[in-house]
Amino acid sequence: MYDEILILILAIILDLVMVEPPEAIHPVVWSGRLIGFFDSKWRRQKIDFAAGTFFTLVVVTFALILSLLPFLLPHPLSPIISAYFLFSCISIRSMVEHAKATISNGIDSRKVQMIVSRDTRMLNSNQLCSAVIESIAENFVDGVFAPLLYFSIFGLPGAMVYRAINVCDAMIGYKTPEYEKFGKFAARLDDVANFLPARISVLLFALLNPASLKAYRHTVKLNGHAMVAMAYTLGVSLEKPGCYSIDAGREPDEKDIEKATSVFWKLSFMTILLSTALLL
Repeated sequence: MYDEILILILAIILDLVMVEPPEAIHPVVWSGRLIGFFDSKWRRQKIDFAAGTFFTLVVVTFALILSLLPFLLPHPLSPIISAYFLFSCISIRSMVEHAKATISNGIDSRKVQMIVSRDTRMLNSNQLCSAVIESIAENFVDGVFAPLLYFSIFGLPGAMVYRAINVCDAMIGYKTPEYEKFGKFAARLDDVANFLPARISVLLFALLNPASLKAYRHTVKLNGHAMVAMAYTLGVSLEKPGCYSIDAGREPDEKDIEKATSVFWKLSFMTILLSTALLL
C-alpha cells in the first residue's frame, strides 16, 4: 500500500517537473509505435477485423508485460521505475501547457489542430475555443482520471494497460473505410475501458458545479460525459460542427479556455486525493 502511494507521489512530481518523458524512453509512445508498425505493414483484406483485434491484443499484452518488469527489480529501483512508468501514463501539466499555447497570441487554429482530430481550418474563433475546451475535458478522463483510477484498483498494470488501449483507439479506432473493421476492436475496447471512468468523473465536476450532473441526462456520445460536464461547469455551449452540440450557455471564448484549465487543475488535484484514498 505505502509503495503504491510513494509511486503515485513520485509520478505526480515527475509530471509537474518534467511534463512529458522523452519519446525515446516513453512507454506509452512505445505502444503507439508498435500499433503503428502493425498498421503500416498490414495490407487491408477480408480479415481486417481479426487482424486488428490480434494486433491490439499484442500491444495490450506488451504493455502488461512491461508493467510487471519493475516488480522484478530490488528496492529502491522498483518504486522509482514504477513511478516513471505511471508518470508516462498521465498528462496533467502537458495538457495545460498545450491548451494555453492555443491562446498565447489569440486563438491559433494551427495550435488547436495539434490537440484535436477535427479539421480546424474552417472553424470560427468560438468553435476553435470549443474544440480546445472539449479536448481538455476528454483528456482529463483519458490522461488523469482513468489511469489513476485503474492504478488505484489494479496497480501499475491497470494504468499501463488502460493507456495502451487508449493509444490503440487513438491511432486506428476510426470510422473510415480504411479503419472501420481494422480498428473496430480497439475502438470498442476503449469504450469499455472508459465506460465507468467517464461516468464517475462527473461526480468530481459536480463538486465544482452541481449543474454538471446534467451530463447523466445529456451526453453527446457513449463516453462523452466529461465534455457535457465541462460545458455545464463553465456555463458555455460546445459544438463539433456536423456532429454534436451541447447547449449549456453562451458561446465560449479565450477566457473560457483559461477557466477550463483552472477546472482541469482542480479536477486533477481531486483525482490525486481520490486515488490516495482508494489506495489507503
